[in-house]
Amino acid sequence: MSAAGTHFVAGNVVNLYAAPDTSSEVLSQAIQGAAVRAVEARDGFCRVECEDRYGGWVAGGRLTAAWDRSDYLQTGIATLFADVYSAPDAQSEIVTKLTVSSRVCIAHRPEVEEFVPVVLADHQVGYVHNACLDLTHSRAAGRPDLVDPQTRRALDVGELKRQVLRAVGRQAAGTARRFIGTPYLWGGCTPFGIDCSGFVQLAYKLSGMQLLRDAHLQFADRRFRRVDAGRGLNEGAWEAGDLLVFSRREDRQPTHIGLALGDGRFIHALGGQGVCIHPCDAPRFLETFTGAVRVSPEADLGIEAA
Repeated sequence: MSAAGTHFVAGNVVNLYAAPDTSSEVLSQAIQGAAVRAVEARDGFCRVECEDRYGGWVAGGRLTAAWDRSDYLQTGIATLFADVYSAPDAQSEIVTKLTVSSRVCIAHRPEVEEFVPVVLADHQVGYVHNACLDLTHSRAAGRPDLVDPQTRRALDVGELKRQVLRAVGRQAAGTARRFIGTPYLWGGCTPFGIDCSGFVQLAYKLSGMQLLRDAHLQFADRRFRRVDAGRGLNEGAWEAGDLLVFSRREDRQPTHIGLALGDGRFIHALGGQGVCIHPCDAPRFLETFTGAVRVSPEADLGIEAA
């Protein structure tokens, strides 16, 4: 495999290893259809950089050369899991199982009842139930107000942006609840298994904002502002979507992160327990609480601003 250029992730969930060896530490994961930048090839592995700037080694057979998808309508998986069938029939053979936010292309062939034909990154065509896909594009024709010039001129763009940013955190907190019960997995980023920062990243990604990968990077994200002002975990009026950060080290460097729910509780992916909810006055978390950050009302949603 060439060690230059863009590739697509061809597996449903692909591990990113610390070294070109499947016995090395799993740093993170990438999912079907994601575009990654290849940096180096060695021993049948490819070192890649993902859209969140995170990198690692991927087995070469789990990637495919990038191809032009501009001729296809692209969409994502909206449900936590989606079976891809070999035919438009739930009794047909399952090709693979995709996870939420995986990218697919709509194939140039007709839908068959409730099944939508999709093209995977490796060009394989399968069928997905329409309830599993984000098909909001199909409703765009019913929103002429958004493309009407007079309507656009009447909008206060600045205020609209602030409203969107205020909603992102609330949406992330609501989305996070869908993952309750997901098992904990170091380096995991999907409903198959997820770690604390992967969980926070996915909740925000599904709400329209791409975060960086690790807890300490999320805590230092320039698009967020500190809101704890020295208050303890049980003393702050945390809003839904605030990032609550914890440390188990003397240097107080962040090692764990969760999302406030806005009701005196927070949700997080906890080792040995998985995605769960705890009250902000739970004794086991009071001493390790490090701080809290909230999306700035003036933030730029793009990851370049992180």
